[in-house]
Amino acid sequence: SLTIFFLLRVKNIDADSRGIMNSVSHRPKVVGHRGHLYKSLENTRHSIRLAAEHCQEVEIDVFLLKCGTLIVFHGGGSDQNPGCLKDYCNIDASILDLTYEEARGLKFNPHHLEFGCGPGIMQELADEYYIPTLQEVLSDARETGVVIKIELKGPGTPDPVLKLVEDMDMTEQVHYSSFDHSRIKRIRELRPHRNIDGSYLYKTGALFDEPPENFVELALEAGASEVHLKYSTCTTEMVQQIHGAGMDSMIWMRGPVGMIHDVTHLFHDVGNEDESMYLAIMKTGVKAMCVNKPDVLANLLMKQQMIAQ
Repeated sequence: SLTIFFLLRVKNIDADSRGIMNSVSHRPKVVGHRGHLYKSLENTRHSIRLAAEHCQEVEIDVFLLKCGTLIVFHGGGSDQNPGCLKDYCNIDASILDLTYEEARGLKFNPHHLEFGCGPGIMQELADEYYIPTLQEVLSDARETGVVIKIELKGPGTPDPVLKLVEDMDMTEQVHYSSFDHSRIKRIRELRPHRNIDGSYLYKTGALFDEPPENFVELALEAGASEVHLKYSTCTTEMVQQIHGAGMDSMIWMRGPVGMIHDVTHLFHDVGNEDESMYLAIMKTGVKAMCVNKPDVLANLLMKQQMIAQ
């Protein structure tokens, strides 16, 4: 059977949620996955600004277009062949085929199930929903103060992204990550600088879908300062390994379609990013949680703080 009981993945989970809240002593950072995607269309300025109200950090996806413009967009396809527009925009092409002028004019498919905010919000806020440039998103972040975690989604992104961030004097407010570890390794080669305490000045995250046994070694080889694990693979032991190697830890949730699949077919004792799921993840000791419902996690942490008092 493929059925896995989510809460059993984490050792010593107290069945009573209040008991769990009392036993979780740390407060993970709240990171908005692609913005605040159940309240507003993912990877748009509106969604990212909304997420900043609940989050210390927001994760976004970045591509370099053929015209040289850096844009914020996720798209369909695999991590090996990203940027597909078929489901996102009803166009049989890749975002990499377009100039920014063409990309700016794209209309999103309001019925695509990956858009967790749903067609009602998409129609209501249609004027707000276009593919933004990275420069626009970083300008907004400078105003809100939220840290931006840039997933280097497309090829050729490390050098121009780094240049833009430095030109905007936002080094301390921007982190970098990728499933393609050569991209974060490139950032580290260009910027090996360390703080006085020995930590890296430029923060990079090694993303893993299904982490191999030597995942810590791979992250260290890429010069990563953080390891980002898929939520369903994260265990207390793995988090301890990461911290023991001097790196920080984060989990990431799948997009809405993936999460609905998981709670329907794999995890029968937690809801789709409800408090019980978040509490089970928190129990691992992970330092940051990149979630689709940052308001739910922020409210949970507030309740946890009240109980502790």
